[in-house]
Amino acid sequence: MMITLKHPLRFSTRLAAAVTVLCGIAGVASAAPVALNRDTCLERAKQLPDFAYAEAQLWEKKGGGDDARLCQAMAQLFRGEYKESAVALEAVIPALGLPPKVTAGLWGKAGWAWFNAKEHAKADVDYTKAIGLQPTDPDLLIDRATERAGAERWWDVLRDLDRALTLDGGRVDAIIMRAETKHRLGRDVEAGRDLRMALSLDPDNAQGLLLSGNIKADRGDKVGAKADWSHAVQVAGDTAAGAAAQDNILRLDGKDPLKDDAAGKAAPKTDGKKTDDKPQGQ
Repeated sequence: MMITLKHPLRFSTRLAAAVTVLCGIAGVASAAPVALNRDTCLERAKQLPDFAYAEAQLWEKKGGGDDARLCQAMAQLFRGEYKESAVALEAVIPALGLPPKVTAGLWGKAGWAWFNAKEHAKADVDYTKAIGLQPTDPDLLIDRATERAGAERWWDVLRDLDRALTLDGGRVDAIIMRAETKHRLGRDVEAGRDLRMALSLDPDNAQGLLLSGNIKADRGDKVGAKADWSHAVQVAGDTAAGAAAQDNILRLDGKDPLKDDAAGKAAPKTDGKKTDDKPQGQ
């Protein structure tokens, strides 16, 4: 029985951390008001992106230069204006003259922005620039693997994940993504080994349990699949992995998740007491 794999791709969780790293790298522009410098503007980009964007525009007019343009680009990223942010980051990064590690992080953010804008080729170019500067950064390799998975470049995904796990073998997120990649390439024995490794490190990992159930369902092990999905629902809470596992359980039981969900929303809520048929308020 084939159950559609629902495994949300990994998005970067290091965006806020990048702001912290950037703060304090360069000196304050002498023409800027006290409130307008790289530290404060980038921090505001994270907390109040709309305000930070307008403030950075003002700062640029007062001589903030490349720092002000960087802050605008980061504010756009936090506002979800991915294409605009990517274009702005690509324009300003070469002019900043920051250390290689920080520059690599910025190219990674540009790649992440293009990825969210569904521009996979452009995302790949920027991630590759980042990795060229920091070839031993497993996070950048995992981020590029995520982007390449979005483009279904599974062999390239596998190569990036193998490199990342050589550098940091305890990354459960990368192990699970590699298991999914191997599953898609028809290498289920190896996928199973990766999943066992991942779940030994994190037995309650909902993504791993979801994928384990999917693979078991594909090979006809309905009992094992349902056990894994039930465990995923139990530990996942209100997440995409939990919802996907619940949908798969319903399909396994011969139900339609969409109809079941619609019926649940349409059903009137009661407190268990008898009620008459009159509309509320009468």
